[in-house]
Amino acid sequence: MYSSLSIAPFLSPSLSHSKNLFFDSAASVRCLSFSAAQQDLGLTAFLHSGLLKSGFHSNLFVANSLLDAYSKCGRMDSALKLFDRMPLRDVVSWTAVISGHCHTGAAAAAILVFLNMLTEGTAPPPNEFTAAAVIRACGMLRDEKMGRMVHGYLVAAGFSHDAFVSNSLIDMYGKVGSIVDAEKLVSRLSCRDVVSWSAIISGSVLHGMFDKALVLFTRMLKDGILPNTATMLSITQACSLMGEPNLFACVHAWLVKLELLDYVPVVKSLVMMYAKNGFLDEAIEAFLQFDLPECHDPDLIAALIHGCALSGSLEHGKVIHGYSIKMGFFPCAIVENSLLDLYAKHRYVDSAHLIFKRMGNRDIVSWNSMISCFAKNDRVEEALQHLGHVHDASGGELKLDFVTVLSSVQACSTISSLERGQILHGFVIKGGFDSDSFVCNALIDMYGKSGRVGLAEQLFQEMEDARDVGSWNSLIAAYGIHGDGDSALRVFDELRSGGRRNPNAVSFVNAISACGHSGLTMEGFECFESMQRDYGIEPAMELYAAMVDLLGRSGKLGEAEEFIRAMPVQPGPSIWGSLLGACRLHGNVEIAERAAAELSVMEPDCSVWRVTLSNVYASSGLWEEAAEVRAEMRRKGSRKEAGWSYVESRGMDKFKFVAGDTRHPETDRIYEVWRSINEHLADAFVESF
Repeated sequence: MYSSLSIAPFLSPSLSHSKNLFFDSAASVRCLSFSAAQQDLGLTAFLHSGLLKSGFHSNLFVANSLLDAYSKCGRMDSALKLFDRMPLRDVVSWTAVISGHCHTGAAAAAILVFLNMLTEGTAPPPNEFTAAAVIRACGMLRDEKMGRMVHGYLVAAGFSHDAFVSNSLIDMYGKVGSIVDAEKLVSRLSCRDVVSWSAIISGSVLHGMFDKALVLFTRMLKDGILPNTATMLSITQACSLMGEPNLFACVHAWLVKLELLDYVPVVKSLVMMYAKNGFLDEAIEAFLQFDLPECHDPDLIAALIHGCALSGSLEHGKVIHGYSIKMGFFPCAIVENSLLDLYAKHRYVDSAHLIFKRMGNRDIVSWNSMISCFAKNDRVEEALQHLGHVHDASGGELKLDFVTVLSSVQACSTISSLERGQILHGFVIKGGFDSDSFVCNALIDMYGKSGRVGLAEQLFQEMEDARDVGSWNSLIAAYGIHGDGDSALRVFDELRSGGRRNPNAVSFVNAISACGHSGLTMEGFECFESMQRDYGIEPAMELYAAMVDLLGRSGKLGEAEEFIRAMPVQPGPSIWGSLLGACRLHGNVEIAERAAAELSVMEPDCSVWRVTLSNVYASSGLWEEAAEVRAEMRRKGSRKEAGWSYVESRGMDKFKFVAGDTRHPETDRIYEVWRSINEHLADAFVESF
């Protein structure tokens, strides 16, 4: 099975081809050390059989090496059988078993063996290697209590000044999140090395303490210690998760200085740092510059695709898509999910759906991405259909999570589907998602857009301590879109006077918009002034647009134009578009033409403002001017997007149609519902008199 070449370096020339390879214990140990280093189970078993024939297996030195080889090969069942049959065990035997359990991920079993070692009367006392192994097991389990107990024992046993044990303790405290204790141990070390610093830096990054990791890194450099691969992997990860572009170049420079860019994990971490933060050019440059075959793995490809999504580079994403097909990365859930996200962000819904349908193994991330993609691109019915298929399509293995529920509720908000929203609300309660503020805020928004503001208020009151500023904003918006400015301001004032939450920019936008829909111009101005005076919030473009809308709806078009021209920032298209819309409402042609002139510079190819201007002319009887605008649109090849509406039949069937649509397959049912609505409105109008 194995030629003498594989173990010839460990044998003398005269014996390497003889039947008895195991001429002494030293040669046997060398052979076993080789098989352990290679993690070669076949060679280990072959050597074991030879040792049984030669009788050297009873030698303690050889048996310990065999234990270590089986452990390194991941065969703890064979290692434990050998351990149980050993007539004599020393500290190396026990340590090999404890380390073997750690190597195979069975940390709890490692601690149990250590406890047996302490309680068995014939077992030797642990040494520093045993201590390091059991400390590693505590760190793997994230068991701080057990780690402290082991630490206490080791201090009593006289290991407190051992540098090897101290580094293991630093690593353990870092893994369990007790960075303060790890830092104390580092400060007490008389001879701190790169292992000590790397362990505490790694622990800080593991628990999200990125600033702390950078501080420790700086202290390490001041201590005269140069970082190694492990240190830089942690620092690269910290900078990546912090999203601080200023640090990326520093990290890259350190990797070059330390000549670490020949190591695959380092190259991968560098590329992923750039890609995951949207620095696509730098990520691709690093990928191509340090093109190592081992770097071509799904995680890295997925990170590059994610970088394309963040940076808005669909073309690069398509190239990487083609490359991933060429390299055989399909089927692969992580790559396919990244592509789903890429196409969804660029509104290529059909491309995303095609990838989704071809996926052989869809996980919950795949379903979430597809449902969210449909919902955000106004294909709400398909979003809700896919929501209903999640459980059945996975054979009951997948359970809806927070992201799925949130996307689905937001989809119901888009089409104001009360019945579906209420069904989802029931699922939210049943699934235990009602304690999540994001989901509850989406439900408040859904009830508000569906016209059930009372239910939105009730849900808001039931949230109590779970409310965040988003909860207040959702309720303010709910009252605002239904023209109840007084109630919106009541909620807004409660937010301001409550003391527990401060309003943010969205709060003021919603409050000012509510004032605009209710004719509360003075109150809207008071909100705008309070925002800067009391909270130091600098108005963004959306806030300026809300103020222009407030003035425009109240007919103060001249004041609205003056407000725009006095803005400290350059007005965007939304500002002038808001003014133009108000001009249509009040029939002011002069100001409408000035607003359109500004928009023609900012958005020369946009059809939206031209349609509005044409309507301003038409409503004022200026038919020639209106026709001229429409003719210009035809010359430019731009056309008005058809506005659409939803109508709901019998609670659950919902149909999307455009004005004057007579070719819809469900025309009869749509018009039946529409006639019923008109009859109810007429009855309500008569009853009001």
